[in-house]
Amino acid sequence: MAYSNAEGWLLEEAADGDPVAMRAISAQPEIAPHLQFVWGAFWELGSDRSLTMGGVGAIPFSSIDRYAVRFGITDTDQFTRFIRLLRQMDAKYLPIANKRSN
Repeated sequence: MAYSNAEGWLLEEAADGDPVAMRAISAQPEIAPHLQFVWGAFWELGSDRSLTMGGVGAIPFSSIDRYAVRFGITDTDQFTRFIRLLRQMDAKYLPIANKRSN
């Protein structure tokens, strides 16, 4: 799996001995190859979240739909699976993200 710019930076910091970066790298989950597309989509689509005084919102349906079209997900069953996985990830992510913002 290729690293994003943020992950590359984190790897450099860990290599320099930063203990926080080292913990973050060691806690990084292993993503099965068949789920890497959805994992990447989740983090890419995160920038489309609304930000309010109450915290961050869910990834908008319209953003998920546009992303799916862009990457060729046109089959209804594939789209249903894609959005279901993203919503399940959001259900775990949002409480953590909003706890940090309060």
